[in-house]
Amino acid sequence: MFKHYRALLAALQRDPVRHGLDGTFATNTAFILGLDAGTSWNMLTGFQEWLVVRLGRGHDLTWPVLVRHLAPSGWTHPLTSQADAEALTTLYRLLREYFDQREQTDGLATIFKDYQSWLTTQAWYQFETPQANQIN
Repeated sequence: MFKHYRALLAALQRDPVRHGLDGTFATNTAFILGLDAGTSWNMLTGFQEWLVVRLGRGHDLTWPVLVRHLAPSGWTHPLTSQADAEALTTLYRLLREYFDQREQTDGLATIFKDYQSWLTTQAWYQFETPQANQIN
């Protein structure tokens, strides 16, 4: 299954115009979101969580925003042509690395385990137990 996604995304990166795109990060992201929707959101299941662990923050951000934070220029708005090209290169590199992880035995489970481990280190994620609130 991921072999097909890899081939399609490689073709998209190589020749965006053939797929009706202008070659920007925005249009490539929109196309990839559409691909994901066409797989009932299966193609990129865990991608956002995988990116959050890599970045170390951003659980409340969408994956396109996380990719831009992970690009060499970091988050810039609006995107300059150089930052756009860097974000696009970063997007395809991260997708390849993510698919590598997903293809591993228990790859998706590992992604969510790593994300859960990351969550438990966040101060805002700590919950008080009813016993902690009891007065002796």
